[in-house]
Amino acid sequence: MFAGSFVTLNIESSDIRFLVMRGRRILSWGTIPLALGLIKGGFIHDSLRVSSAVNALFLEKKLPRNGVIASLSGIRSVLRIFGLPGLKPNLMEEAIRYEAEREMPVPLDEIYLSHQRLSSKSAERKIFVIGVPRDLLDTEIQALAHADIRPAVVNLKPLALVRAVNREEALIIDMELDTFDLVVVSGGIPVIMRTVVSRSAGMVFEDRIPQLKDELARTIEFYNSGLPERPLESTTPVYLTGLLADDASACDLVKAAIDSPVEKLAPPGKFPFDFPLGKYAVNIGLARRQCSSKKSAVAGGTRLPVVNPNVLPWRHGLRPISPTSMLYPLVALGLIALLFFMYQWSLDGETEIAATRNELVSVNRQIDDMREVVIRTANAVEDAEAEINRLEQEREAILASVAVLLDLGPSSLSECLQLALGVLPRGVQLTSIYETSSQITLVGDADKKSSVADYVLALERSELFGTVYATYLSEEDNEPPVTFSIIGDNSTAQ
Repeated sequence: MFAGSFVTLNIESSDIRFLVMRGRRILSWGTIPLALGLIKGGFIHDSLRVSSAVNALFLEKKLPRNGVIASLSGIRSVLRIFGLPGLKPNLMEEAIRYEAEREMPVPLDEIYLSHQRLSSKSAERKIFVIGVPRDLLDTEIQALAHADIRPAVVNLKPLALVRAVNREEALIIDMELDTFDLVVVSGGIPVIMRTVVSRSAGMVFEDRIPQLKDELARTIEFYNSGLPERPLESTTPVYLTGLLADDASACDLVKAAIDSPVEKLAPPGKFPFDFPLGKYAVNIGLARRQCSSKKSAVAGGTRLPVVNPNVLPWRHGLRPISPTSMLYPLVALGLIALLFFMYQWSLDGETEIAATRNELVSVNRQIDDMREVVIRTANAVEDAEAEINRLEQEREAILASVAVLLDLGPSSLSECLQLALGVLPRGVQLTSIYETSSQITLVGDADKKSSVADYVLALERSELFGTVYATYLSEEDNEPPVTFSIIGDNSTAQ
């Protein structure tokens, strides 16, 4: 029945949604409900029961288990776009990792890195890099493996939504029972993605609207402050997706709460008349991961980039044979055969000997290049360790000063300061701290606005405060230092 077809799988907190495609044609779709609490805020808390539900779904619907394309929640994932010069393939991976270590506010040993080249027409290549929490991905892969499913592709849910919406400029709001996903699309590329968890379980949708409104305003402000030359217009359309997107009353509440126009979701392709587009938007985006930029053209003929990095780490699947790993044995065998031939026919082998020497010189140059990268990396590690030691000493001095001035000892303020200083990114320095009964204000200087944004994001992930927001006190001609004030509100901390 499903010969030549593939399955897209989207696991949400309320249910598991599948879509079976053959080429660009939909064969079937459906859901299976999940018990409350198995998945919370995008995290699988009981992988065995989830895998049992997945297995039951595939048995009941007789779905093929090969070539499955699965989604993954975007919670705690970090995206960056790097501009890198043209490098040899063996140096590009190292350069991306080096930039990610400098720019991402999360240790690299806690995330899986995936990347995709967006353009290479100019001297500088734009690289889309995504960091996915290892525990989040490992848990989903484990649950699918228990159901005898080893997905061919795992794609982030926000990226799938971008392909489903297929617009050059857009705001996407994905509405599920316990989460909101907010995605800002600029130039067809996702530049901001946030997963917002409901403040408390069991809230009716109407009570979650103020939180959605605040988080959307904060996301737009964050984007506009980072890209003042290309701010979001008030006419930027909003597209609603998710389980509640097909609920007319829920959509009316959102439309009444926001200022931007809400437009109807219209993914490329043909769909059955009774197909719930909002609920299966992620599945549609997963199915479109292989579409070309020509097929992704929006009205007017503009071709959009297809951002679809596979976040599946190789250790969960079949590792392809590396061209480099094949090259060296082949070169070695070729040299052995060439030397044997030259030994037999030494009088006629001068040309081959010269060619072989040239190849060896080229290999030695590549080795020298790799050694230079290793040396630079080692120096960078030493500098980082020295900087860490300096920051540790500075933190201890600040904590000691605060304890003496306020006569607090091991108080809640001291604990807050330890956590706040523990996630302090490079390029940011604190100059003063104030505390009230429900708020802590951190004042400092930064080398650039993006460093402040990284600090705000790190404070949010630390769950130290219920809400965190930043204001800029002074900034002249965009020259450092940038003076900022970050306010952490403890009143909403969970």
